[in-house]
Amino acid sequence: MVANGSKQRNKKQNESGLIAWFRGLFKKSEASPHLMSFEIDELTKKFKINEEAKRLGKMGLPAFHAKELTSVETELLRHLNVHREQILVNAENEIALLDRDFTSKEHEYQRYLTQSLSVEFERKARQIMDTQGAWLKKLASNAISNIKELEIFREENNLKRQANYPEKSQIFFRYTLLLILIAIEGTLNASFFSEGVSTGLIGGFVYAASLALINIAGCFFIGKVGVRWINHSKAYGKIIGVLSIMMAVLFLGSMALSIAHIREAMATGVDNPTQAAWNMMQTSLWTFKDLTSWFLIMLTLGFGIAAVVDGVYIDDIYPGYGSIFRRTESAKEEFESEYEDIRFELEELKQEKLDFIDQQVDTCNELLFSVQNLLDMKRSIIKKYQDKLNDSEVVLFATIRKFRFENEIVREDGLIPAYFNTMPSLNPISLPKMEQTRESALISKLNDLIRNHERTISKQREEVYQVFEKFVSQLNHLRYY
Repeated sequence: MVANGSKQRNKKQNESGLIAWFRGLFKKSEASPHLMSFEIDELTKKFKINEEAKRLGKMGLPAFHAKELTSVETELLRHLNVHREQILVNAENEIALLDRDFTSKEHEYQRYLTQSLSVEFERKARQIMDTQGAWLKKLASNAISNIKELEIFREENNLKRQANYPEKSQIFFRYTLLLILIAIEGTLNASFFSEGVSTGLIGGFVYAASLALINIAGCFFIGKVGVRWINHSKAYGKIIGVLSIMMAVLFLGSMALSIAHIREAMATGVDNPTQAAWNMMQTSLWTFKDLTSWFLIMLTLGFGIAAVVDGVYIDDIYPGYGSIFRRTESAKEEFESEYEDIRFELEELKQEKLDFIDQQVDTCNELLFSVQNLLDMKRSIIKKYQDKLNDSEVVLFATIRKFRFENEIVREDGLIPAYFNTMPSLNPISLPKMEQTRESALISKLNDLIRNHERTISKQREEVYQVFEKFVSQLNHLRYY
């Protein structure tokens, strides 16, 4: 009877284990959490430890001579092994992230070492001089050439004064003044010419403005190009100036008389007033029918003389002096602008280096703190997951003991399975070793670097000033004066 009962219990146990394994094939796997929780009560409830222990105990299972774990024990063991493997994966992933962060800190340290070298400041300063110094040298050569040309011009023309010419805004005003003169003369003459055109006052203005444009533009051109030659130191220049004055008088007189005769011809209503005016000028040049024509002559002469004067003083009164002087000043200003730009870049580079020296202790301390923090985090991660592994072993022992204790209580045969005296083992899991050689080496280097910076900060600043003065001296050698 006992033998038959034992066979039946073994059969039922095997069937129970087979069914549990078959169900496990179709059971949806649970997502492993980031950090597993090993709570005895939770596992007891999850695997129904008490219920299964009592149920099997009432049936006399597991059998006295059984050597295999029950299905519930097997499931519990599998569950803990899966979670332990996930613990290893999580630990490796987190440590890998910390190692990547540490590698970035090593790169940051290398970049810092490069920036802290005094030769790096010198290299950047030399780069500025190499890239922009050649252009500055060319500008200096151009400025020297223009200065020599100006000196020769002054010596040849016996000039000791600075050139006197209006600024750009004043030049704009002068040309605007010419347009105003044309508009004023055209407006004043419009009423005189309106009597001889069919379009009335508007047509008179257009006709008068056209003649005023010819008069004022011609006088301005003669004054600007020719009359100022009267101030030339050489005889040929004065001859050109005298001839230009004569040309101005002839042109201005011709324009004044022509305008007056055209107005009188238009007043008579002839078909071709300009032809009639030309005929009148050949037969009776100084003969006019009323005072209006003489008023037109005086008006034309006045505006023409103003245009000649404006042309003379639109630049320095000595011919050619204004242009060569401006060209020289422009070359000097271009050089000075480039010189100041290079000097400013060197100043900025120097100040950037000095700021870097002043902040290097803080920078190293921040980097040191980051590395130490990463090392502490690595220790914390390993300890955290090692504790979880230890907890899993404690939980396994406690849960298995609970199952077997409950099973023993409800058993009626009083037979305790032999394997109850041994505990199942979890799969061995080895967490990554606590490697801190790189971290410790970098921490040691940073500590040495901080002490060295605190000791040599004054010397570093002095080296920066010396290098800066060296390049400023090279820059000054490029000046044209």
